[in-house]
Amino acid sequence: MSYSITELCNGCGACAKMCPVKAISGEKKERHIINAALCIECGSCGRICPESAVLDDQGITVARMKKADWPKPVINSDLCSACENCVAVCPTHALAMADERLPLTKNRAVLAQPAKCVSCGWCKNNCLFDAITMGGAA
Repeated sequence: MSYSITELCNGCGACAKMCPVKAISGEKKERHIINAALCIECGSCGRICPESAVLDDQGITVARMKKADWPKPVINSDLCSACENCVAVCPTHALAMADERLPLTKNRAVLAQPAKCVSCGWCKNNCLFDAITMGGAA
């Protein structure tokens, strides 16, 4: 089950603008909808919604949060094996390898574009080496 938008939606469009996979559609000043087939359940739509009109996959209202307070990935370079899994799954391309010219044994993943990060946690959930935690805002 994906996230959903309740009747509290005022059609401001903030959620649609924030969605990294363009899963949200709707007309201005009308209730928006989330395409379940596209939704990656990142929660960015709910954290940005001024009306608290977004429910998660459990039917719980997603708490609004200032974007500056959204958790960001913290990568432990001692545990990172440079497998690039996190880089590959990042829906906003916020992660990258530190230096593509380095051999994998000396390279590591980094949050290269913090402003693009939507705090979805996909990087953390797909890290095979538990090198990523979601920490305070970058």
